Amino acid sequence: MAQQIRDRMVSDVVTVEPGTSVVDAAKRMIQEKKGPLPILEGDRVVGMVTDRDVIARVVAEGRDPNSCSVDDIATRDLVTARPDQDIDEARRLMAEHQLDRVLITEEGDRLVGIISEGDIRAEEGPLA
Repeated sequence: MAQQIRDRMVSDVVTVEPGTSVVDAAKRMIQEKKGPLPILEGDRVVGMVTDRDVIARVVAEGRDPNSCSVDDIATRDLVTARPDQDIDEARRLMAEHQLDRVLITEEGDRLVGIISEGDIRAEEGPLA
């Protein structure tokens, strides 16, 4: 029987709010050892900020990281899946969009988890 995304997703997602400063978001990424941080308004996901966003949209443009919020630099074009979808759908979405993780949402934009390539591979065991 095929596994569902909910069987492998991580429910305890490290998130930030839209007004969080880029500096604070970068500190969270380091402290929590997380790359992308979903941006939540309440329990709804409205964007994602990555270390790449910080480099490309703040550092490379010479902006002041203390005066930018994650909302200013967030990726809005989010790739999501539902917890009841087949694990192969998460794999397909990652390949199609060249991502290493996908947000898991229910009832519209309510964030319930995140799944990464590592979460999927962990169950597959060592390569034969």
